[in-house]
Amino acid sequence: MALRARKIVAPLLAAFIVFVLVPPLFILATSWHRRSEAARLLGCAKLLRPGITTETEAKNSLSPFNGYIVHGWESFSGRPSVTRDSYDISNYPGWLVRIAPHLPARVNESIWFLPYTMFSVSPRFRDGELVLLRISEIQPRPDNNHPYAAIVRVYSTTTETDDPALPTNFTGFKVNPIGEVWTDESGKAIGVPLVSRKYVSLDERASSRQFAQSFDFRLDCLTSVFGCHGAERILAIGE
Repeated sequence: MALRARKIVAPLLAAFIVFVLVPPLFILATSWHRRSEAARLLGCAKLLRPGITTETEAKNSLSPFNGYIVHGWESFSGRPSVTRDSYDISNYPGWLVRIAPHLPARVNESIWFLPYTMFSVSPRFRDGELVLLRISEIQPRPDNNHPYAAIVRVYSTTTETDDPALPTNFTGFKVNPIGEVWTDESGKAIGVPLVSRKYVSLDERASSRQFAQSFDFRLDCLTSVFGCHGAERILAIGE
């Protein structure tokens, strides 16, 4: 009887380990590895300077992360589309993200116990020169509203004037937080206002302190099972 019980329990225990414990442990291990990779990518991005760094120099510096390149396009109203390549590092394996929509609903929901987070570095080149560096960390929200995000755009005074995303009356450093306020039926604010997105723009006129703060992304958002609820949690910076 005891032998028969062991023969039954052993396969069940093995199945439990394989299908219940291994997937979340694998996801967590991936997230920590990707967090380390994101830190290295951020370190490389800190050394790039639009208007100074050449396209060849930038690509050589970022070449250890070529496996994360995503080829895309960027367009603004009234302007032709241009290529937009990004180095995208998420805290989930790419193959899992691709197959998740095809899994049973209950299985798909259980996969996302770790809030999905994406860290990206996107250089823009023109005539062999780096003219713009876009760095972002984005975490979608369960309610499908605008994601929590911090987006930094590093410009050069020599090429920034024709960029449609440049803030009005830009003088070298600008932080634009986007807040949300919940209200009751009478229009009265409920709770504490939330900064869900934050846009930072800077060029070589910014101070060294402003540069340092603009690159101080909280990469622990990639590994936190509790998520980063707000742009302040991702990048704490103000003017």
